[in-house]
Amino acid sequence: MNILLVTTDQQRADTLGCAGNPLGATPRIDALAREGARYTAARTQNPLCQPARATILTGTYPSTHGVTCNGVDLPSDAADRSLATLLGAAGYRTAIFGKAHFATTFPYFPTGRIESVEGSARVPADWYGPYFGFDHAELIVFGHNLRIAEMMGRWSWAFGPPPFGLHYARHLFRDGDERGHERLRLMQPEAAGARWDHTQTWANALPEEDHPTTWIADRAVEWLRAVDGPFFAWVSFTDPHHPMDPPAPWSSRYDPADVLEVLPEVHPDEHATKPPIHAALAAGLRGGAMEWANPGGATLTREELARMTAGYYGMVAQLDHAIGRVLDALDERGLADDTLVVFTSDHGEFLGEHQMIFKGPFGYDSLLKVPLVVRGPGVPAGTVVDDPVGTIDLAPTALAAAGLPVPEWVEGRPLRDGPREHCLTENDFDIVGRLPMRTLTTRRHKLHRYLEHPWGELYDLELDPGELVNRWDDPAYAAVRADLLALCDEVMNHEVRAEPSVGLVA
Repeated sequence: MNILLVTTDQQRADTLGCAGNPLGATPRIDALAREGARYTAARTQNPLCQPARATILTGTYPSTHGVTCNGVDLPSDAADRSLATLLGAAGYRTAIFGKAHFATTFPYFPTGRIESVEGSARVPADWYGPYFGFDHAELIVFGHNLRIAEMMGRWSWAFGPPPFGLHYARHLFRDGDERGHERLRLMQPEAAGARWDHTQTWANALPEEDHPTTWIADRAVEWLRAVDGPFFAWVSFTDPHHPMDPPAPWSSRYDPADVLEVLPEVHPDEHATKPPIHAALAAGLRGGAMEWANPGGATLTREELARMTAGYYGMVAQLDHAIGRVLDALDERGLADDTLVVFTSDHGEFLGEHQMIFKGPFGYDSLLKVPLVVRGPGVPAGTVVDDPVGTIDLAPTALAAAGLPVPEWVEGRPLRDGPREHCLTENDFDIVGRLPMRTLTTRRHKLHRYLEHPWGELYDLELDPGELVNRWDDPAYAAVRADLLALCDEVMNHEVRAEPSVGLVA
């Protein structure tokens, strides 16, 4: 059996039409769900990119593989525990396309890692792997057109010019320096008559055929059309991560007026029962070097949030189209019936919920819930699973589908093994401030255990699916709190592999 893993970056679970979204942005993913299984309570094991991706790759928690926060490089010994390595040893052809993010893009000092901006310049132009068990790799460095802090200037070098930027940068400069630099210019908001501001939203003037989403799909399709024998391919798209800058025609797919019905309701007093960090980060970091990471959801007007949301859904629609092209490549070769297809995202996005934007050191379902759709042999069509599962379960699911044993060190479990009672998420957040936390989610309740602060959160998801009322100090929930704390203590790793932080954010 072949295995195709398709991931997006920062996609909310409720963006899918099959999950009830009214905007019609995901017809191809919706069709995939009708043909397979959709997991309504799938959650990531960390709400940040690097830890979440390392967990998908290894089937282990961040506390085990060592990537506990963004800015921590995946240890080289993770190659031995990579899903790609295990499948490759069994005769699979393995490839990764797009954003791996197994290393820090902007380290404090040169690390030489392939996915760091500096390290990318040292990679030979003819390098296509191997990389953490993948025989073939075509990568984009970081993949987000952000202006990260004053020190980075307006251009981060992640997209080139070569020798910086790996394979996507070479694509941008494929026909010479002049055309390549013009493409870099077109990626900036100024080229579209816009400006960089706290909304980080504009219509990207780069032609769609040169956009990262299109390039990733192109590279995956070409490989799938030629690969022989059983294969494992990870197709890793970089959107709908901020900035909200889809190209035409996707930039005009939705107007702000079109998305009003999906804007979250504002609850001005919801932070009153919650740890003070919630209100503080809802206010954001406007005007400072970290504004790009958190401009403050509570400071946005409804008009600004609608404009950002329209851009976000434009990216979702573009992704759905690109994913459809990848699925079509399977159909063209008659491989669909013998391929396990898994679609998910590394983590979610606030998009205004809880008066917040983007992501942060929190355990709300805005960030933890991810779309998860699985189609393939043995998966009954139209299945909807409401039990908790995690992205930590994807590696053992792939191994089981391939008929391979799941190593004892794997901490996830195959999805086919039946329902879980709970899902554990780790968050050793350490960006500007340190805020380690463990989140335990059952079908009805969610508990946040802060490891170094005298805070706690407890939500009744049946009565309060929006996670608005913290029941931590509610006497009526004292027994529930005690039981969940005991369970959390039982299932969490008490020893954390402490790998060094080499960068601040990514």
